Amino acid sequence: MSYESKGAAPVRSRVGFSSWWMVSVLFALYVFSWLDRLIISMLVEPIKLDLALTDFQMSLLLGPAFAVFYALFGLPLGWAVDRWPRRWIVFFGVTVWGLATAACGLAQSFEGLLVARVMVGVGEACLIPAAYSLLADEFPRDRLTAAASTFQMGGKVGSAAAFGLGAVAITYAESLHARGISWSLLGDLEAWQRVMVMVGLPGVVLAALVFTFREPPRRGVAVANGGDEGLLRIFLRANWRLIGLMLVCFSALALCGYSLTSWVPTYLSRHFGWAPMQYGPALSVMNIASAVWLVVNGRIVDRLFGRGMKDAHMRFYSWLMYLLAPAVVLLFVVSDPWVFLGLYCLVQFITVPFMVYVSSIIALLAPNAIRGQLIAMFLFVFTTLGMGAGPALVGALTDFVFKDEARLGTSLMIVIVSCFAIALVAMRLSLRYLGPSILRAETAIADPGRQCRSPKIPKT
Repeated sequence: MSYESKGAAPVRSRVGFSSWWMVSVLFALYVFSWLDRLIISMLVEPIKLDLALTDFQMSLLLGPAFAVFYALFGLPLGWAVDRWPRRWIVFFGVTVWGLATAACGLAQSFEGLLVARVMVGVGEACLIPAAYSLLADEFPRDRLTAAASTFQMGGKVGSAAAFGLGAVAITYAESLHARGISWSLLGDLEAWQRVMVMVGLPGVVLAALVFTFREPPRRGVAVANGGDEGLLRIFLRANWRLIGLMLVCFSALALCGYSLTSWVPTYLSRHFGWAPMQYGPALSVMNIASAVWLVVNGRIVDRLFGRGMKDAHMRFYSWLMYLLAPAVVLLFVVSDPWVFLGLYCLVQFITVPFMVYVSSIIALLAPNAIRGQLIAMFLFVFTTLGMGAGPALVGALTDFVFKDEARLGTSLMIVIVSCFAIALVAMRLSLRYLGPSILRAETAIADPGRQCRSPKIPKT
């Protein structure tokens, strides 16, 4: 199986303002996507009260309604990104999710809110594949990592914005509602409805920012003689043990991360009696700290790998999990809110960076022609299981097992500790295969034909 490149552009070492302006716009849209995605987690109690919903119904809105359709539509939208103008795809996606978030604020029933959340997921599914495609064509290889990592930090900045700006929006909306001030076009809305409209409608304006930078020409488009599907099958057959353990490990960590993100605001409200203006800024600080840790974490792993530790990505991660295991166990046992927040910050050092590890390992292991397909496969599994099942599982335990909203912390503890243990075991087992697999991939660079054969994984 051979590959040839069409339309490859020369490598450029210098990057101008226009390129970084593209990164800035995509970063801003990524922040906005997380604001629209997470704001509902701060409005659980008022939504439940107004629409007479249960914790399980709220868990469906927090998780599956968004995640399942985000994952499903990510596959065809990724296909579209490879074929059609990406700026237009992003424009329509941002417009859809912005209007859908505002529509959440007009919902008068569980069913209406469910449909609106589904459309938020559909709209947001466009951004990640389109953004990475644009950056790959705009930046030379020696500058692409800096651009991609800057964009990726938008997720944690967006989380911080969701909790910080969300708290301000909630307070402002509650003051309008208390004074009886209505919006003439929309009528007399509840405070939570006003919040959803306020954070959703700016998307209609922000979407147009994609036309302030040019659509970069596609370069380095690989054409496979025989199709990429065969190469993907060969790769998976040669590395199925490692890939399987990675899916188990990082899916479990995704379950932890999404469950915490969705339910911790409600836990702070129920268990400690904190209002959004109290926990919002605190959670923002936690997310900024975890964003900074992403950079530090990457430098440590790169240094270990450069010194010859071929399995550094998973080995260092497992060391980190051993070190922070007490924080995971004690998180929902402590009675002081500030101690809880400190432990939660430490736990995020484990749950936040998993996608960085996945993408790095795939880049080290997989031929260029199938890396995108592998990342899409991992994202599909993580989103479906992590965001789709995690929050719903917590809500189901609270409603159907304990039948007591005050036991939310117990439900969270069961899910987080169990998934953490599964992730750690799978990660340690993967060390048997990761190092040899990377050595085999490095050998294949000198002999490209090895990628098309199916060698056995060496035993260690």
